[in-house]
Amino acid sequence: MPIINVTIWKSGDKEMKKKLLQELTKTTHEVTGVPLDKITVYIQEIERSEWADAGITGDDSNFPIESRRKTYS
Repeated sequence: MPIINVTIWKSGDKEMKKKLLQELTKTTHEVTGVPLDKITVYIQEIERSEWADAGITGDDSNFPIESRRKTYS
């Protein structure tokens, strides 16, 4: 019984989340052969301010650039 946890930034886009849940379920079924009713997929949403890459929070306006840094210098 696959259980898939997807963590994303908080979003009000219900259609995107619905499609993501459906597509992950469908792909898991196609790849593994597990019956659809045995596949669980859920989304955890995280506030951008509570998510960081390279020590830069997702709500920082420089996140796309600064989150790719390799050092703190």
